[in-house]
Amino acid sequence: MHEYYVKKAPKLRKSMNGFLKSIAGELETISGKPYKVIFSEIWEHYEKNMLANFPYIGGDDVSGTSNLTGAYYFVSMGEVLKTYGADMEEIGHLMTIAYERRFNGLPGFLKKILHKSYTNVKSLNKKYQKKDAQNAANAAKYPGSFETKTMIPPEAGFDFSYHNLVCPLSAFAKAHGYEEYMPYLCNLDYVMFGAFGVPLFREHTCFEDGDYYDFKLKIDAKPLPYWPPVFMQGKGYK
Repeated sequence: MHEYYVKKAPKLRKSMNGFLKSIAGELETISGKPYKVIFSEIWEHYEKNMLANFPYIGGDDVSGTSNLTGAYYFVSMGEVLKTYGADMEEIGHLMTIAYERRFNGLPGFLKKILHKSYTNVKSLNKKYQKKDAQNAANAAKYPGSFETKTMIPPEAGFDFSYHNLVCPLSAFAKAHGYEEYMPYLCNLDYVMFGAFGVPLFREHTCFEDGDYYDFKLKIDAKPLPYWPPVFMQGKGYK
């Protein structure tokens, strides 16, 4: 285990609990055990299988680290729940519920601020171009970390778009046998942005297409429903 993850483990445990406690009742029903017990089993799996194997991609200096560590809370949850008979669709639904409850539970004023920040195209372009440069510099030090490219002008029919060119989440899934989780993890973006009233559309993923993940916003559109998962809706979005 990289030294960074050794030091970060207590905060990650607290963060994982912040997500999973919102579905404590569902976890207890599936496992037949008190939340504290099933949470400990999930954390033990995460510490042994995720933290021990995560690549170091820049630590706290890059936002992508929290994307990697946070997404795999749910993979460890799923791996543990499988031992209690849960299937992938049930696990994917629990992931969605946890995200929904977490982000819908944010104060209204904060959701309004986030909505405004993600619908201000000029500000978004400036913010993400800066992020592109930071990610490029970081990737030069830590190959395999996130790399992005803001598309200016945006792709036809959209107000804002950027591409994620390298995704450590996808690479880790392929390297360690967690491929079935990736479509559900990608679907969580729709849950989060839906809570902010931000219309997200995606037609490519690094995992499925092997080229890039596209993140596109159409400001005046209606956010896509996120359950059943967008990739199952037959509309061409992933």
